[in-house]
Amino acid sequence: MGHTLFGALGLFCVPRPVLTVSPSWTSPGDSVTLTCSVEPPSAGWRFFWYKAVPDMSSTNNYYTFELLAGGTTGTEQDSYILHGQTHTAGYKCRAERGDPVFYTQYSDVKFVWSGGVNPAASLTVSPHRLQHFSTESLSLICEGNSAEWRVKKADEDGFVLPCSYWGEMTGSTCNTDTRASSGVYWCESETQSSNAANITIHNPEEAASSSVFLVPLVVGLVSGVLLIILLLLFLRRYRKSEASSLSRSQRTNQSPATDHMINQGETQDGHYASLLHGDSCLYEAIGGSEEPEHGAVNPVCSSHSC
Repeated sequence: MGHTLFGALGLFCVPRPVLTVSPSWTSPGDSVTLTCSVEPPSAGWRFFWYKAVPDMSSTNNYYTFELLAGGTTGTEQDSYILHGQTHTAGYKCRAERGDPVFYTQYSDVKFVWSGGVNPAASLTVSPHRLQHFSTESLSLICEGNSAEWRVKKADEDGFVLPCSYWGEMTGSTCNTDTRASSGVYWCESETQSSNAANITIHNPEEAASSSVFLVPLVVGLVSGVLLIILLLLFLRRYRKSEASSLSRSQRTNQSPATDHMINQGETQDGHYASLLHGDSCLYEAIGGSEEPEHGAVNPVCSSHSC
C-alpha cells in the first residue's frame, strides 16, 4: 500500500528542474556554464546533462538527446562547464536520488547561441541586416558541410519552430512571408549547427505610430532647450543693465558733494581776496592820517576795493 501510494504521488509530484546557461551568446572558444536547479532545494541529488541532436528523419523536427561526455554517472554539483563552445547547441538536464532511484522530469531545452561564423555551418540573412519590416520578404540561407539543412527559430518565450511555420523551405534556403516574427534564427543539420542571428521584425503601422509620437517629443525637447537659452540670455542682459544703472547712480550721488566742495573753495578764496583788499585800504587809510599834500585827496574805500 505504501509503495503504491508513493508511486501515485510520484506521478503527480515529480519536479521539473530549471536549466540556465551562462552566457547565452558566445564567441568561438568561450566556456559556458550549465546550471540545473531543483525546487524545493534539497541535498542528495545527482545531475545528468544532455545535448540536443537534430532528428532530420522526423517530420516534426524533433530532437534526440545524448549524454554529454563524462556524464554517464552524473555529477554531484548542480553545474557543468562546457569548454571551447564553437557553435549553436541545445541542452537539458535531469536529476536523480535515493534507492530505489527517484528521477525528476527533464528540464526544458535551453540554447547557447553562437555569434561566430562556423565554416562547417553558416547562416546568411538576405537582405543583410537584422532589422526588417513584416511586409518585406526575407531569405535565410544555410551553407556548410551538409546536404540537408533546416532553419529554426526560437521566439521570446523559448518556443522553437521550423521554417514551415512561418515560411517555405526550398533546398537550403528558407524564404519567409508575412508570418515571420522576431526571434533567434539558425541553421542545423544532423551533425552541425550554424551561427545564430537575432532578427527583429517591425510592423510598419507600429513604426509609423512611433514616428508620430517621436516627432512631437523631439520638437518639444528642442523648444524647451531654446526657451532655456533665451531665459539665460535675458537674465544676463538684465544683470548687465542693473550693474550699469547702479554705476550711474553712484556717479550721480558723488557729483553734488564735489560741487559743494568746489563752491566752498571759491567762497573761501573770495573772502581771502576781500580781506587782502580791505587790509590794503585800511593801511592806506591809516597811513593817510597825515596831512595830505596840497591838492591830494584821501582815497575812499569801498567794501571790496580802494
